[in-house]
Amino acid sequence: MAKHLNIWVGPCLFVSLFEAEQMRYIGNAFVVCGVIYLIDSYHQNPTTINYAYDTKTGTQWNPNIQFTNQYGYNSMVDYNPRERLLYAWDSRRQVTYSLTWN
Repeated sequence: MAKHLNIWVGPCLFVSLFEAEQMRYIGNAFVVCGVIYLIDSYHQNPTTINYAYDTKTGTQWNPNIQFTNQYGYNSMVDYNPRERLLYAWDSRRQVTYSLTWN
């Protein structure tokens, strides 16, 4: 049985999804070009980006991308489209991740 998942994306956009049965926990989420990516854990190292949802098409998939919580407690993740960097707040430290798209 699928569970209902509700996510606020920024101050104005509310997205309601049905999560996959294997998705038990969500550590963080971020949006890139209208796609919501969910990170499996905020503290495990490494963890994975294990869910993606395209808000334009309604397509869902598992990108299965390894993600590193560098300092062990990732409390915020956000994408900056101008700099093409993923910013994170991890154990009182600001960290950035370069993204490469296929």
